[in-house]
Amino acid sequence: MKDFSIKEALSFGWDAFTSRVGFFIVLLLLFGVLTAIPQLLIKHTEFVGLRITLVIINQLFQYFLTVGLVKIGIKVVDGSDVKIGDLFSGGPVFVTYVLGAILFSLIVLAGFVLLVVPGIALSVMLQYYSYFIIDKNMGPVEAIKASAALTKGVRWKLFGFLLALGLINIVGALLLVVGLFATVPVSLVAVAFVYRKLLPQTQFALTA
Repeated sequence: MKDFSIKEALSFGWDAFTSRVGFFIVLLLLFGVLTAIPQLLIKHTEFVGLRITLVIINQLFQYFLTVGLVKIGIKVVDGSDVKIGDLFSGGPVFVTYVLGAILFSLIVLAGFVLLVVPGIALSVMLQYYSYFIIDKNMGPVEAIKASAALTKGVRWKLFGFLLALGLINIVGALLLVVGLFATVPVSLVAVAFVYRKLLPQTQFALTA
């Protein structure tokens, strides 16, 4: 029976953070600065056309950095060396990731249009699509299907896991935001840890 331990995932995430405190603090500071700059440009731009263009560029840039973060999480779980430059390593799968993110958003949006519950269920079921794109070099549709297979049988537990991560990060934010420097890395690694735990248990025909 497919299963994973929430406690084990969080514990692994915490150990990964405490053994790389400096790395993660620098990583999050850099991520924060890089994502704040486009926001400031958008805020101080008066022309509507230019503002829309900047919003699109900003979203694409955040997608690019997100790929790097996911890669870092996976590398930490795998025991590989990580470096700040990994944040900018999303180029090879960037277009596929963007298409996957759009497809994921449309599917989840359709679920929320029907009712809130289907939207939440789809979010949980398909949440690992990005990992299959980044880690297995799958196409958007294939990655969506792979995530559905990966999460089958453990979706309620994954829902509880995501709630736990949400609460942990809320606490981190309440601690003068400083707590997020710990809770975000813990969450990043814990999610990747669960992905790796569920991979060998899936019946989906995964391709490298």
